[in-house]
Amino acid sequence: MGFLQSASQIVLGVNFLFLLLLGFSFLFIEPGTGPFVIAVLTLIPVVLSLVASVAVIYTGWEPF
Repeated sequence: MGFLQSASQIVLGVNFLFLLLLGFSFLFIEPGTGPFVIAVLTLIPVVLSLVASVAVIYTGWEPF
C-alpha cells in the first residue's frame, strides 16, 4: 500500500467524522436559516473529497 492510499484512508476517516457531526448538527438547526445554508454548503467539499478518496482506494492509483 502506497502513501496515497494511506493518506486516502485518513481522509476517508475524517470525512466520515465530518458527516457524522454534520448529521448531528442538522437535528438542531432550523431549515432556511444561515447556519442551515452553511451546513448544506459544507456538504459539497466533504462529499467530493469522500468520493475522491474512495476512488483512490478502490482503483489503487499511484501517480508516482
